[in-house]
Amino acid sequence: MPLFYFTTTNPSYSLLSLCPYNNFLTYHTSIQLKKHCHCVPRKQIRKMTCKFLVLIYLLILFLVLPKCILPKSVIEPCSASDSCVSYLSYRLPWDSKISEIAFRFRINVSDLLVANSIDSNQPNQILSENSLLKVPISCSCVDGIRRSVSTHYTIGATDTLMSVSEGYGGLVSAEQIGNANGIDEENTLSSGQSVVIPLPCTCFNNSNNGADSVYMSYVVQSGDELTKIATEYSVTIGNLEIINGLGQTQIDPGDILAIPLAACSSANLNWYNESLIVPKGSYALTANNCIKCGCRPTDFSLECLPSGIVEKCSHLQCKDSNIFIGERHENHTTSGCNVTACIYRGHLGGKIFRSLVNSTDVNCLGKESEGTGSPMESPVSNYIAPYLSPSPLSPSHYSHSTKNHSLGLLNSSSAHRHTQKSLSQPLHFIILLVFELVFEIFL
Repeated sequence: MPLFYFTTTNPSYSLLSLCPYNNFLTYHTSIQLKKHCHCVPRKQIRKMTCKFLVLIYLLILFLVLPKCILPKSVIEPCSASDSCVSYLSYRLPWDSKISEIAFRFRINVSDLLVANSIDSNQPNQILSENSLLKVPISCSCVDGIRRSVSTHYTIGATDTLMSVSEGYGGLVSAEQIGNANGIDEENTLSSGQSVVIPLPCTCFNNSNNGADSVYMSYVVQSGDELTKIATEYSVTIGNLEIINGLGQTQIDPGDILAIPLAACSSANLNWYNESLIVPKGSYALTANNCIKCGCRPTDFSLECLPSGIVEKCSHLQCKDSNIFIGERHENHTTSGCNVTACIYRGHLGGKIFRSLVNSTDVNCLGKESEGTGSPMESPVSNYIAPYLSPSPLSPSHYSHSTKNHSLGLLNSSSAHRHTQKSLSQPLHFIILLVFELVFEIFL
């Protein structure tokens, strides 16, 4: 189709009649106020328009793509029915009482207190928004992958899957909650309905490069870098990359990393009918909450003593002695000290096992016959019975705006460590439009 130009000074002239059929007429006014017109074939205009639209959609795709990619998360395939202790790094989405947080994750208040070395006298202490807590959970093998399904949530009158997911600080998405409970967008939630909250966790045999470790699920925040996280938790960048299957150091807000925490284990302590592993800087309760064990950071050894949170505990005193679990008796000598310590050895039912251990020490820690542990009887003022607090207000009752963390439900993989990203439906729609426009250009 030929392309030609003409000029006219008569505004009433029928310009369209001068253009052949199926052409498109364009014109503009010159400096001399003459109308300059030219005809362009419609097919050429169509191609030019499509090219322009393709560029626009590619620009939109470039801007939207980072936001439509769902966060990465490590999954651990499993086949056994065993479980391990794992931790969640939980950032409070709003101000909360410690008792409310414990209820949210269906754990005992006392377990949350000792895991974070918080004074046991303050179970109703209010923690501010964005406070970071370690939440101990049981990590099970479910449908071939590691995850925790021991947390349940009771739906409130105004709850949505999105508002429920927000209450868990980015650890689980609305989509994951829906998939775990067979709930889709068409199904409405009922007040009083109980739903499972599938929380991320890993075990990896409680080992990291041969060292005792407990794994914690950490939600990446805006401004986080892998270097910063590695430094904060005393691990190497390479270690984090291997554990989480990262091909590069790039991480995005909302990603969930498995972080190994150096820990103390009872594996070599010959405990009776019990094993315990505690991350450095934390405590754990055992023996029906009568005993509290902590991880000593200097030599990574467990130190156990009466917890002081249970009103009545028996068998805390070592036989044939006047010292109790966690205490030591020192006899000064010319070369140092002869030490007799009462050591925790496990429990069975309501019985606590303990034994006396004799050793020598060059340096004496304190006065002769003075114990270093807790006293025999726990003061009544320290008593906090393990309990679940009354249900707090539903997350949807809070005034905070709901944010979709867009976590995808991860599927099992044959790889030992695997990460996955997914694309949201709007992104699929944009991609289809781009391909359609590209196809139209060549028609």
